[in-house]
Amino acid sequence: ITTNPTQEDNLNQRRGLLKGLITEEVLARRAQFGENRLPSEKGVSIWTILLNQLKSPLVYIILAAASISLILGEYGDFAIIMVVVVIDVILGFVQEYQAQRTYVAMKGLLKPTTTVIRNGERLEVEIWELVPGDLVVLNAGEKAPADGELLEVTKLSLDEAILTGESEPVSKQPVNLSSLTGEDATAPANAQVFMGTTVVTGRGILRITKTGTHTELGQIAASLSEHDEEDTPLQLRLKAFSKILTYVVVSATLVILAVGLMMGREFFDMLRTSIILAIAAVPEGLLIAVTVILVLGMRKILKRNGLVKRLLAVETLGSVTTICTDKTGTLTEGRMRVSRAELLDNERAWQAMVLCNNLEGPVDIALWEYAEGAAQGNPQALFDATQRLSEELFTSETKYMVTQVTGVMFEGKPHFFL
Repeated sequence: ITTNPTQEDNLNQRRGLLKGLITEEVLARRAQFGENRLPSEKGVSIWTILLNQLKSPLVYIILAAASISLILGEYGDFAIIMVVVVIDVILGFVQEYQAQRTYVAMKGLLKPTTTVIRNGERLEVEIWELVPGDLVVLNAGEKAPADGELLEVTKLSLDEAILTGESEPVSKQPVNLSSLTGEDATAPANAQVFMGTTVVTGRGILRITKTGTHTELGQIAASLSEHDEEDTPLQLRLKAFSKILTYVVVSATLVILAVGLMMGREFFDMLRTSIILAIAAVPEGLLIAVTVILVLGMRKILKRNGLVKRLLAVETLGSVTTICTDKTGTLTEGRMRVSRAELLDNERAWQAMVLCNNLEGPVDIALWEYAEGAAQGNPQALFDATQRLSEELFTSETKYMVTQVTGVMFEGKPHFFL
């Protein structure tokens, strides 16, 4: 038996790589490349949240009215207006502060880990500890912790919908090491794995080439983290309303002052009267009403497992009238579901969904989830009560899967399911 020298060299090189990095190399590369983390937005301080409650044209008008009341000695009006402002600020601050704390606490609970090969041993480490050159063991259901190239593959397919939008799994092959001239060489597309993609079937060993912000997902996250906040529809409407309100109040004040002077009243008395009437025209209650409505909307979204960090974002979400999608015209979660079924034999079809199922793809998973919700029974109990004798896997050419099973429910006789 003869061995191709190129294949033998490739095999020996692959075996040497599968020992992984040693501890000293890991520390040196982490110091060089940094931690494997995506860019995150800066936390919002308590004072920033508090000041955000005062950034409203309506608040400015009400505070101006309070200042004028204080100057004119109308301490009762001043106190009432300030109570309204304080209540509004407290309501908005409490809701946003609680949302921020919940958001930070939820992020702190997430500590994803992965299996890495170092010093020739398999270890469980947190994803942020990975460095370029690390070897990561990928199994079905796991997410790729960084970008890299595959050294070993066993029926491996990944869902890359997070990057491409396509839910169909992509089959992968190991990289040909002899074709790479160094660590910076680019592996073919079918040997590359990107951070955030999910392993659908099989297993593989991934050599990390890029971490953190250098990954494809990291570059997308970095571009999204740099954005200028625009005014929400509510803020735009309040600005327009405040501008109109200011013109109306100032005009009414001047008209009242002019009429009073024409009637022979004292200038300062009329000035005081017109200003007091102008203050009365300011709708202090509108501020509280808007805040209360937004708080109620925020809590309603929270009951549906949605966390809103900023109070004004509630109104922005409610103002959405048009959703633009890609060429397929769909918004997907990267998963499939059975929405409707028309079956001639419900029992037989249910058995086929369970017994012709390896849970290796989106179709298998969708059928299993549908079987779990059916009234025929527990699919896991049926699967455990049978023994698979043989199978013919589904392919794009045949478009079917066949299994031969036996069990007590079949009186020990083999049964075929397609």
